[in-house]
Amino acid sequence: MTYKIKLQKPDGETEIRDVGFEPIQEGELPTALDLLLQVQERELPELAFRYGCRNKMCGVCTINVNGKPRLACRQKLKEGDELSALSTLPVIRDLVVRRDQINRQLQGRIPRTSETRSDNGGPVTSEEYDSLNRCVECYFCLDGCPLHEQNNDEDHQTGLKHGNPYAFLKVWQAVVDPLANEEDRATALDVARDLGVKTCADCDGCKCGIGINLMKDVIRPLVAVAV
Repeated sequence: MTYKIKLQKPDGETEIRDVGFEPIQEGELPTALDLLLQVQERELPELAFRYGCRNKMCGVCTINVNGKPRLACRQKLKEGDELSALSTLPVIRDLVVRRDQINRQLQGRIPRTSETRSDNGGPVTSEEYDSLNRCVECYFCLDGCPLHEQNNDEDHQTGLKHGNPYAFLKVWQAVVDPLANEEDRATALDVARDLGVKTCADCDGCKCGIGINLMKDVIRPLVAVAV
């Protein structure tokens, strides 16, 4: 079985390499991560990519498959599929992208509640708050986001100016945090406004890689109270 891997060098030049995969069992379809690990071992020892849990519990292995973001550890490949780096973040090398500015966009801006506990010693939480903890930071949701697309290369170096679905999820989580007070919620909503959440009112929708309904559970309620 043969596939394609788009390699990007630090100087911006790209190269598409045809690579093979030898299945352990006849008829086996590899995941994208299976392919990358075998290619690194047998063909391209310097191939750069990221992976972590291999079980869809983190998002660091996210790459593009045929131009769309996919978790490499779970995405089954078909003959001729092309693997490349995420197109929504700056490429460092090969399939590795710069991920740090997404979280730095919010660092020190949204309130973090104290470690207050409930009377029985357990953490104070809520179903709505916990449901947003399912986010694995795969950054699927950046794909096709017109607001995120307004961030340019300089912004990725100095700090993102425009919001994105991931940032708004974190903001909304701060708003619905049962430990947050009114001042915390007001601060979080100010951040949402500053990041341009009002433009999301007319958005057609954003996709989540692990099934969070971003429009229903994040964007629409956030727009309703922030705009």
